Amino acid sequence: MSRRSRRLVLRGAVPLGALLLAVLSATPASAHPLGNFTVNTADRLLVTQDGVELTHVVDLAEIPTVQLAQARAGVDTDGDRQLSADELAAHARTECARTTSALDLVVDGRPAVLEVRAAEALRQQGDAGLPTTRLTCRYAADGRPRSSVEFDDAAARDRNGWREVTAASRCGALRSSTVPADSPSSQLTAYPEDLLQSPADVTTARFEVRAGAACTGSAGGSAVDDDTADAAAPRGLDRVSRAFTGFLGRPDLTLPFALVSVLASVLFGVLHALAPGHGKTVMAAYLVGQRGTRRQALQLGALVTFTHTASVLALGAVLALGALAAPELVVPATEVVSGLLLVAVGVYLLVLAVRRRRSASGHEHGHPHGEVDGPHDHDHDHDHHDHPHAPHDHPHPHDHDHDH
Repeated sequence: MSRRSRRLVLRGAVPLGALLLAVLSATPASAHPLGNFTVNTADRLLVTQDGVELTHVVDLAEIPTVQLAQARAGVDTDGDRQLSADELAAHARTECARTTSALDLVVDGRPAVLEVRAAEALRQQGDAGLPTTRLTCRYAADGRPRSSVEFDDAAARDRNGWREVTAASRCGALRSSTVPADSPSSQLTAYPEDLLQSPADVTTARFEVRAGAACTGSAGGSAVDDDTADAAAPRGLDRVSRAFTGFLGRPDLTLPFALVSVLASVLFGVLHALAPGHGKTVMAAYLVGQRGTRRQALQLGALVTFTHTASVLALGAVLALGALAAPELVVPATEVVSGLLLVAVGVYLLVLAVRRRRSASGHEHGHPHGEVDGPHDHDHDHDHHDHPHAPHDHPHPHDHDHDH
């Protein structure tokens, strides 16, 4: 391969890498604040006169909820790909009983036995007509603590999402608690916007209690009532997105309106791709390094917006076919590939800059080109021309001698 061919290949590799980065880092514009792939958990410990109560809440985003209705999950017992109230209730009882083994509660240095007191699963409206699921498991361990309580939740530690643990007491204030009394997300109903990019990841708790403290009917410092915890979590980025996705989810949508909706979705995808992120820093560095024109920048931007939108549509098609599995494995893999692409593009741009700098330095000489008014510090050591000259009829006067 010639040098020119290699140069063309390398120049084409950078924008291609930027496009792949945009595609791999693309995620659907999600109604769930933490993403459509997430499985979020919240544990609330409450010390009472009779023992320790535990409320374990799981918030399944759209894609895990769709997976729940697939045949291999075993929840949709009648095979209609819809989860009825009875099927959800049965799933709640089964899942809460199964989760017990992953919840480790130690009271006064001894393992405590958690018993399921209540189990409930609710469906809530999510993005583009897809539902989300909220599972609530209520446990109790008999025996009032006298000194300390330790807790560890390993139920969904391998899934992507929000993790929080809170602790409160009806029998005096807790001491040396490693977790707050108030839920930062109101039991997964209102996620803090300033923590969405770095969600909470707390699965353990430890605190001390006062032996013999008087107990009351309410927990001091407890921020969440049961009614609030069961409230539907707000979905949708804003009113426009909720209205649009709700319109798309209508079962009586006609073909003309469906086509218009597809075009509108493409437009929204393009606008979303123009938002911050999506590999724009890499592409800008490439254009600056290549001294790209406005036309090249426009073409590259158009390709990125197209590929981003296409990737979202492809993901939707895969989801519709029910072939999407283990998102907690897929998402980290795409993040790793995106990171490697960033490193590769950065190394190439650095090498390109070093080569240009060396090339520019190689063209610099110790004397200027053109007429020389001063004497030369080096001799002219060149051979006479040995090729024939055509005869000419005008003399060449020489004002200086040649020292050959």
